[in-house]
Amino acid sequence: METIYVSGYTREDNKGIHTLTLNADKKAFEASELIIEENNPTYITLSKDGKHLFTLSDGNEPGVAHYENNDGQFAFKDRVKVFNENGCYLTYDDEAKVLYDANYKKGELAVIKVNEDGTLTVTDVIQHTSPVGPHENQDFAHAHFIHPTNDHKYILSCDLGTDEVHTYTLTDDNKLAEVSVYKAAPGTGPRHLAFHHSEPIVYLLGELDYTVEVLNIQEDGSLVSGNRYDTIPSDWTEFNSSAAIRLSSDNKFLYVSNRGHNSITVFEVSADGQSLTEIQNISTEGDFPRDFNFNADESFVIVGHQFQPQISLFTRDQASGLLTYVDHTNINEIVCVTPV
Repeated sequence: METIYVSGYTREDNKGIHTLTLNADKKAFEASELIIEENNPTYITLSKDGKHLFTLSDGNEPGVAHYENNDGQFAFKDRVKVFNENGCYLTYDDEAKVLYDANYKKGELAVIKVNEDGTLTVTDVIQHTSPVGPHENQDFAHAHFIHPTNDHKYILSCDLGTDEVHTYTLTDDNKLAEVSVYKAAPGTGPRHLAFHHSEPIVYLLGELDYTVEVLNIQEDGSLVSGNRYDTIPSDWTEFNSSAAIRLSSDNKFLYVSNRGHNSITVFEVSADGQSLTEIQNISTEGDFPRDFNFNADESFVIVGHQFQPQISLFTRDQASGLLTYVDHTNINEIVCVTPV
């Protein structure tokens, strides 16, 4: 049995953060359990040892909450206000002992120190101010992602509104110092990055133009553009908005979710990481697949849906990278999927 965390909006009957029990032998979900009641926990992140869970929260004061896992029982540790609105992305850096938070609505980024006693302290908040792109959704700066590189030398952030990917370093007093800005093609809408696990390469997902762009990280932190690929068929004329991007740990297969087209596109990655070949586009069997993730050994892919109470389960052939739909369970408004 394996545990998967799922969370999302709580505007309907969802009450917070759940665990799913995955039975790999039966290729099915066995059970689900509400473990933490939170208002709109739209993104969660775990410490590497799984003992600490951090979540976005939209309570009386929007911010971040910290829970400690004691043999499956989650004890509240602290909560801190970060922005005036709930954030959209959160990740924990075990090495620096900080959280990085992105605020879509106002194009802001924050650094939050996790103190030894488990309390949280906001150490920096910055605002993106660059000119916006041409798409109607690019009315303002919209920070959507922030995450350290594999070697923790740099922190990269996507801004959907300004068509930019920013490179920062973390100072000794836990503040962000900008070192470079990459300008994507107008109307790209940079949303998320997937990091190559052994090369200085990131794959940029464009939410608004449904593309994946290969970016090479230079020694000075700047980004250099490479090949660019579409994530949905060229004859699709209805609404679409690309959402999540994941790279298998062997660097061989890249996966992208498409909201509207309601699919996952699978790419085979070249040995040098520079080229992609589409090998599958498969329905997610639900409406608006905002997030998905692998299980621990990457033999399954779990897909949450925002507009339909469906969490879909796919087997993943680790040799071919191909997905096969096998099961589902029903929880509303899921927008974050996190394996233990």
